Amino acid sequence: MKTFLNGLSMIIPTAIILYIFVWVVKNTESFFKPFVLLLVPEHTYLQGMGFVAGVVLVFFVGLLLKFWIVQRLRQAIEDMIDKTPIISSIYGGMKDFFNFFSSLKGKKDSRVVLVDLPAFEGKIIGFVTQKEFRNFHRLEMEEPVLVYFQMSYQVGGYSVFLPKSKITPVEMGMEEAMRYVMTAGISTNNKKEDNEKQKQN
Repeated sequence: MKTFLNGLSMIIPTAIILYIFVWVVKNTESFFKPFVLLLVPEHTYLQGMGFVAGVVLVFFVGLLLKFWIVQRLRQAIEDMIDKTPIISSIYGGMKDFFNFFSSLKGKKDSRVVLVDLPAFEGKIIGFVTQKEFRNFHRLEMEEPVLVYFQMSYQVGGYSVFLPKSKITPVEMGMEEAMRYVMTAGISTNNKKEDNEKQKQN
């Protein structure tokens, strides 16, 4: 039974990742194919050219965003979106989400913290997402910080305003800490077991 479960633990995550990858490639291909056909004859079109065109476009947009004039244009567009109800909330939320996770790689800047849980005499891992506030002047707490608590095995979580004195910084990278929380510490335990097995072999 244990061997069967070990097999599932390998197959299921791999299958999910492959499914998502194929879905992204397939939809990117179908979306950009008509645009590629505007540039090349249909009989010369090769499967995958649409996906490559999408990757090149994303990379090209990333390069353009380094220029001042493009940054100003982006800011003007975002200002227009901010004035549009509902759309502004969706766009802002997605932008903040990607910006947050893109900043996880290799970060060790005291953003990973421990917060006391007096009722359980325990601690919970959190992530400091903000230290300065423009819209919250009446918190009535000394040096407030906004701490995000991620739920294990879920995308969701919740944010809490806390006094800076109530948090304890942890010397841990953001990406490593997020993975630790989302898997309830299981990923770290599995890595330790794999390392011990490799040493024994």
